[in-house]
Amino acid sequence: MKIVLLKDVPSLGKRGDAKDVSDGYGHNFLIKKGLAEILTSQVTKKLETEKGRQEKLAAELTKSVTDLKEKIEKIKIVLKTKIGESGKIFGSVTPAVLLAELKKNNIKIEKNQILSKPLKTMGEHKIKIKLPQGIEAELKVVIEP
Repeated sequence: MKIVLLKDVPSLGKRGDAKDVSDGYGHNFLIKKGLAEILTSQVTKKLETEKGRQEKLAAELTKSVTDLKEKIEKIKIVLKTKIGESGKIFGSVTPAVLLAELKKNNIKIEKNQILSKPLKTMGEHKIKIKLPQGIEAELKVVIEP
């Protein structure tokens, strides 16, 4: 029996994949639970249009993420903090502080996208920011007294 998956099914395939399965598995499990439907010419046409739409959305998302990466990499954040006699800073610069600075520059990302531990030393630091589509940006942060 030829079916097309409507949702991701572990150990079988991803949404939109056409698979050949046994009749019992197809009817009694996949179709009954709404995970798949029988592959027909109408379903094939619907899948092709959906695939084209998904590719267009993915291309637009990649372009916007690339633009965001370029915007992040152009920025250099300078933070002024109090330092002790030994030259170490009081406290630390956390991802939340970096997130607030990015919002001041009209960059909206989530806190968990900042791949950094709290910064505890002065000087220039390069922070990795994880963006969608597997793209990473590098933010320059300078901590001054």
